Formats: sequence, structure tokens, C-alpha cells
Amino acid sequence: MNKLLIFLVLFGLHSASSYAQKKILFVTSSQSFYGNTKISASNHFQEIVVPYDVFTKAGYTVDFVSPKGGAIPIGYINSSDSIQKKYLYDGLFMDRLKHTRKPTEIIADDYATIFYGGGGAAMFGVAENTNIQNLARQIFANNGVVAAICHGTAGLAYLRDETGKSLYGGKRITGFADKFEDKNEEYYKAFPFAIDQAITNNNGKFVHSNKLGDGFYVVDGRFVTGQDPSSASKMSIEIIKLIENKKIGVEQETVKNLDKVFAEWDNAPTKLGVAAGLIKGNQIIYQKGFGSADLTHKNLVNADTKFQIGTMSKQFTAFAILFLEEKGKLSLTDDVHQYIPQLPDFGHKITIKHLLSQSSGLHDFLALKEIAGWRDKDVFTQKDALNLIFQQKKLDYTPGTKFSQTSSGLILLAEIVKQVTGQTLAAFTQEHIFTPLGMNNTLFHDDNELIIPNVAVSYQVTNNGPKNNPINYSIVGTTNLYTSASDLNRWYLNFENPKVGSKKLIEKLTSPVTLDDGKTTFNPTAGRLLYGQQYLHAERGVPKIWTYGLEGGYASNIFIFPNQKVTSFVLGSNNRYNGGLAMNMAIEVLGDIFPEPPTIDFSKIKTFKTSAQKLDSYSGYYWDNERMTGLSMLVKNDTLRYHVLGNTYENLLVPIAENVFQVVIDGDDVMKVKFHKEGNNLKMIYTSGESDEFTYERYTPKTYSPTDLDEFVGTYYCKALNVSYILDKNEKGLFTSNKNQPNISLSPIQLDLFLSSARNLGGIHFIRDKQQKITAFQINSDKIKNLLFEKILN
Repeated sequence: MNKLLIFLVLFGLHSASSYAQKKILFVTSSQSFYGNTKISASNHFQEIVVPYDVFTKAGYTVDFVSPKGGAIPIGYINSSDSIQKKYLYDGLFMDRLKHTRKPTEIIADDYATIFYGGGGAAMFGVAENTNIQNLARQIFANNGVVAAICHGTAGLAYLRDETGKSLYGGKRITGFADKFEDKNEEYYKAFPFAIDQAITNNNGKFVHSNKLGDGFYVVDGRFVTGQDPSSASKMSIEIIKLIENKKIGVEQETVKNLDKVFAEWDNAPTKLGVAAGLIKGNQIIYQKGFGSADLTHKNLVNADTKFQIGTMSKQFTAFAILFLEEKGKLSLTDDVHQYIPQLPDFGHKITIKHLLSQSSGLHDFLALKEIAGWRDKDVFTQKDALNLIFQQKKLDYTPGTKFSQTSSGLILLAEIVKQVTGQTLAAFTQEHIFTPLGMNNTLFHDDNELIIPNVAVSYQVTNNGPKNNPINYSIVGTTNLYTSASDLNRWYLNFENPKVGSKKLIEKLTSPVTLDDGKTTFNPTAGRLLYGQQYLHAERGVPKIWTYGLEGGYASNIFIFPNQKVTSFVLGSNNRYNGGLAMNMAIEVLGDIFPEPPTIDFSKIKTFKTSAQKLDSYSGYYWDNERMTGLSMLVKNDTLRYHVLGNTYENLLVPIAENVFQVVIDGDDVMKVKFHKEGNNLKMIYTSGESDEFTYERYTPKTYSPTDLDEFVGTYYCKALNVSYILDKNEKGLFTSNKNQPNISLSPIQLDLFLSSARNLGGIHFIRDKQQKITAFQINSDKIKNLLFEKILN
């Protein structure tokens, strides 16, 4: 095995799997003639393809730039050479030489090396190009490598730092020495300078071998230069060594500290497993697995172990839709009925954008599923989800005028992909997203009977030890994507340098959704909703994009700090929230960038003096009629406190301004309540960070005697869901149940309005006829409005 192959196997392949490779920027010339002569000039083909071959085999991406961009002249081709022949007949490669990029299109931070190729054309238009000079200066300032081969060294002639000093002052540089030129030829007379003299004039130490073709090259610091084409492969290997040694030196300590985040897995191979990944810039800093993927077979988690990522799957559905929009296959303004005629006509146009922005007015199918009596372990298919959606009789609101947190839109988007492409979402994403990105461990699982290899088992942690916690549904669009740490790293690297989709698509994916007015955004307490179904939320004053997925025993979290280009995630089957692990990883590489502390020190908050009488004026019960939630305010030990109805804990409120209080919590989120009067009504406005305002109005609770409750007792039937609920009473009050639901208590709020202890049942409002007899009730929550149950038996 030759030295190059040994290096690539032992070193290059390791680096490609353990770290994200920054790219190599290859500088070529646009010049077709020697100066103003009619003598043809070109870029040296061998000096391009040999380094390209070495870099790409080591896992690097090579981009080509030229002063003018577009097609460049090539020459010095030896088609009997196997490497040159390979690339000469590689259509995709040759197309890249026809479409080189302009210097103004290049972002220097994306590159670990700038490599100046040779050939007679390299003597013209490159060295004096200030944009290329700036790229070299920035790459070098970022600890990158500057390289040049043969006549390509001419490109270094004027390189200086920002202070005007030579970028390579005192360093040894080689190139095609003037002594080897034929000074009597016309081509030479057209040269703007002699390479060795130009390097010397810029305070470099020009050196050379007295023999051509002996592979002579020089490494001095982060400058790698070669004398002629025979040095191409050797100097390319040296460049890779410099990049990798630099990364290893810088990152070894970071990796050790990241390992400490997962110290609880040390010497505990049977502990339920997690896998982690972290990207900084364009580099994968970390990807590892910890613990057990399968307690029965003793399989350990590694970077390729598959985990289900729950609602984190939504971003892939959104990407597929935007990808099809970019290809001209659909428009976000298209009426959904165009693709799904089975969806009832509600008298209003529902667009694809409405589905993406969660402003369609459709009920949430997951809430309907629970209300209809489906159990967690029931087999549940895409058809079942669609049937629940299609049974809706009336929209909750006019599409595009309001937001509601529902998952129905994502189910319909998966169906739209199928109608547009003729492929299921699983098949389409596999062919057009996952395979092109090398995400070989990623798939949408649309068949619950399909056996998935190398997958972490879903477990439920109990007092008696872990139990299997199988997931028996086949829905996609909202969930059911299986992926690995290594694949997610590949996915998020695509956000920085898209291979699938464009920069414009990524920008839209990470931009906020809006209502039809184009201005109003959706800001629940999780943060501002983005088209990628993730949330933008400040972490201690620093913007971050985040989301999570909880499904069965699977628990996944992702935090993206876009300004710092840091992405951190943890996948698990350990039946717990893994956000702390993912955030601790991010903090390790972000360092001390946060303007706010991790925990609010309430002893340092300036408080507003408020009398006991004023505090008493806020006490009472408050109701949010939009989300159907309630809470109470009470004064205890001269402080105002609140507790959410149905819960036992209380939160202390600290006065910070007139009628304004901050909620005391153990964390960095700033939660506030503000009281104000509208006529005779006292209202309370709640916000969390930059969330929308949630309005609660004070009310006097309705009380019912046991006899009063008799008129509510009976059986109620929902035609849309074909399900019945039996309402009855006991010593605690009114309660309900159906065949698969545990008992659900109903607490009176106002006249004929009760709060359910089950979140998805929300508030239950009873309807009376003209004789004041109860004939039905409606379920209202933040996910469903006016779901009707008619009374069929007393």
C-alpha cells in the first residue's frame, strides 16, 4: 500500500467521520492568453486534479474560484495519466471548471485552505485581485493554510496582512523558479514579474530544487508550496496534516470537557442510552454514543444508532414542502383542496402556507385521537389520522387570521407530498434528501411492522426497572422519523453549505411564520414559530433555535445558536428530557457569551413597594377563555402568589412596577404578569420572555350543590368522532369517562362552564334549549374549538 493510501485510510478517513471538514478553496485563473499576446495560456490540469483527488478522498469539499468566475481555460493535459483521464471524462467535475465562482461569492470562514493552482495562466489576473487577496488574508487569519504550486505561487506575490506587512515574511516559499523559464520565448516576455523575485520583494525566502520533477515542496508554518506538478500529491497530504493537527490540538480539550457532560454513563454500559452531536461552524466537533441501545442483546449506542425523534421530525416535512416549492412543483398559496379533495369544503380557502404556519383553523388530530378514545399503544395509521381530520364539520376560525398549536397541518402536508410527487413522504425524502446527504441511517417509519436495524429500543422507566415501551403507529409528517447522531450532523451541516436545497430555502426554513397580513407572528411560550416547525427563543439573552421530541421512551433535543454557528443535540431512549445535556454541550463550546445569568437572582431585582391592600385587590380567580385555562391569585405571608387550577404548587410574584409582577422561578426565563382594569373587569396579562400576551379575566367561581349537578348527568355523543362520554357525579363533583379514558374530573368555572382535568378536553361548555334544559356540550381548548357532543340519555 503506498504512503498516500495509508495516510488516507489511517488518518483521512478518521477525520472525515469524526469532524466536519472545512472546505478547500482552489484558486484558478480566468486568463486565456499570455498578457496581451495571442499566445494561449491555461490552468495546469494535473495541478488541479491531483490535489482535488487527494482532498476529496480524505472527505473534503473543494470549491473553485477565479477572478471573473465561470469557465476557465485548462491545458497541459496528459490523457494517458489515470487520474487526469478519470477527471477529464467526469462530466460533473468538468462542469465545475466551467462554472467557477467569483471571489465576491465566497465566504472565507467556510474554508480551511486556499490553494493557488498553476499553469501559465496563473501569472495573470490573480496576484493583483484584491478580493482574492482578502480571501487569503481571512483564511490565514482563521488559522487556515495558504498553498500554491508551480506558477500558482505567483498568486502570493502581493499577499500582506491588514497592517501592510508580508503575510509570509521570513518564511520559505517555493514555486517555479525563474531559472527554469525559457527567457527567449515570447510567453516569458509577457510575464508581469519573476516569481522568485516577487516573493523576495515581499520579504519571503524563495527556495527551490535544482532539479525539476523530484517532488520538491516546502512546509513553513501554515504555508505549503510546491515547485512543479510532481509535488502535487505530497503537498496535498501535508495540507491535510496541518488542518487535522490544528483541529485535533484545538479540540482535544473541548472533547474531553464534552465527555464530562455524559459522565453519568461512565462505567455504566447498561444505563439507558443517548447519542450526542455538536457542530461549530462547518465542523463536527462531537458525535458519540453512550449506554445501552438494547438491554436484552447488550448492544451499545454508537453514532450510527437510530432513535425516533418525535416532533423534531416536522422540520423534514417542512423542508420537503419548501424543496418542492423551490422546484416549482407547488406554491404555498395553493389551495389544499387542489391536492386533497377529500378535505371538507369549509367555505374558506386553506392554503399550504396555512398548514405550515399553524393557522388553518383545523382541529388538532392528536387531541381528537385522545378524545375519541384511542390508547397510546393502539396501532394508529396515516389513514386513521386523515379520517379524524376529515370528520371536522366547521373550522375553528377563518384560515390565516389566527394561530393554534395543531399537528393536523403536517399530516396534510405529508399527503400533499404524495399527491405532487407520486411518492410517499418516506420514499420522497429518502430519494431526494437523505440519500444525497449520505444520511443512510435516517428514514420515516410509515409501517409499524417494519423491522428497523440498529435501532435503540424504546423503554419506560418504572420503579420496578425499565419496561419495553413500543410505538405502534405508522403516521408520518408530525413524527416517526428515525435518525442517528452522525446523520443529524450531516443534516445540519447542510444548513451551512447546502447540497440539498438552496441557501434561500434554508433561510425561509429558519424564518418566522406569519398570518395572511404578512406581519403577525406566532409566539407561544416556547418561542417564535419558524417555518421549520422549530422555535426562536432567547437563551440568557442570546438567540437560539430549538425544539424537542418526546415519543414513547425516546427523548430528543436540539439547540441551535445561529449567530455563533453552534448546533447541539442529544437523542435518547432513556425516557427523560435530555435538554440539560444538549444545553451543557452547547455552553461548553460557546463559552462566556451570555449577557444574562443562568438563574435570575431575585435578591438583585429592584422591587416596587406595594401595600397589603393593593395585593389583596389582585386576589381571586382568573380565566383565559381562548386557551381554556384558569388560575387563582392569593396573598400569603404578605406576598402575592398564583397557582394554576388543577395543580398544587404555588409561584411567588415579586412587584417590579405599578401593577406589574415578575414570577419567581429557578431559571433564566422572565415571566411577568400585569394587571389592568377594563370597566369593572380586572384582567391579568401573562407573558414569558418574548411570547404573545395571554389574557385572563377575573371571575367569581360558580358553585353547584350535588342536586344542581343532576341536570348535567347523562350520556353525550359526538357524531364527528362516533364516541360517547358518560357524565356522572360523586362526592367530589362531576366527572366523565368513556371506554378507554380514565375518570376525568370537571371543575365548575362559570355558569355551564367546567374545566376538565384532561388537557385535550379543555373547557366544557354546556348548551341549553329554550326551556333551559341541557341538550349538549362543546369542547374548547387551545387545539380544538366547538367540538359538539349531543345529550342522548339522561
